[in-house]
Amino acid sequence: MLSLFRLGPKMIVIGSQSPNELLEEFHKNYNSVKTDVIDALNSSYENSTIVFLTEPNKKIAHIKDIIATIYVNMPSDEFYNTLINKKICTKINDIRTAPGIIVMRTQGDKDKIISSVAYEYQAKMLPIFDSLDNGESNQTIILFTDKPLNSKLTINSFDSTTLLVDENINVVSSKLRNQALRFLNEGLVDRPWYELSIRIYDRYSKYDMHYKRLSIALDNLDVGFILGEMWTKDTPRFLLSVLVYQIKLFTLLPPTEIKKILLGLEYANDGTRIVDFDLIYKNKKIDWTEVKVNNLERKNLGMMFREEILKSLSENQKQKLVNLENIILNTRE
Repeated sequence: MLSLFRLGPKMIVIGSQSPNELLEEFHKNYNSVKTDVIDALNSSYENSTIVFLTEPNKKIAHIKDIIATIYVNMPSDEFYNTLINKKICTKINDIRTAPGIIVMRTQGDKDKIISSVAYEYQAKMLPIFDSLDNGESNQTIILFTDKPLNSKLTINSFDSTTLLVDENINVVSSKLRNQALRFLNEGLVDRPWYELSIRIYDRYSKYDMHYKRLSIALDNLDVGFILGEMWTKDTPRFLLSVLVYQIKLFTLLPPTEIKKILLGLEYANDGTRIVDFDLIYKNKKIDWTEVKVNNLERKNLGMMFREEILKSLSENQKQKLVNLENIILNTRE
């Protein structure tokens, strides 16, 4: 599934008269790391928390006011629970949220997308550290990247221009659910969406497992939208009709790039070909020879593409894929 936007880490500002004691409490009670602003942002994921320690009563905490930056590898609600349950809050004078962060996907003319979002939300265009320095708790910072949103993103992954929106993150994210695709399309002046059909053939009829494998890869590679699925009939030879499962995929990637993914997914870890994926574009089948590299035979080519897919998956998703393959192989013994 092509992700259009996601939330960034939760940022919290804590004012304390005893910052050293508070740092010690964080060290004892959290999986936390004392770091700097850049490294904290580079390490963070959607469900992580960044804490900025300052002197008490800083209504707006500028970067120069930060005594220490702590990266906590847990969601903010768990962070708050521990603050209370471990009575760490006795060392805190005041606490508030920093501006929320949203990361938005761009393709094509990114400047046009950023300008359109800025106009829609009456936002200020600022460099990232200016947004961080001036943002308040009831505001939202929107970052833009052309990288897949489920990949590891760092400061260098983002466009130099960010938006500071004068609305809180809940309001902005709610609006973006309905508007993000429109913004993306505004940047795709010269880039078409491809409507593709993927047909799954398996004489052992393990269509559900092949569909799950395919979904894992497509979701994690962030290639497009599955907008329909159905049973259909195909006639591979004259007077021979077979039942196949068909998926409709909308993607910005050329059909040959999708064919590489499908070819890689036809093979299990031991090199066994466990499924046949056909790719249809404009009523024409995309043959495996159209993605041939270095005169490799089909199996070797498929195993090469398989390795590229596995490198892009998290360990958890990779294990899910392999487990499904093992189940498929065990049913054929």
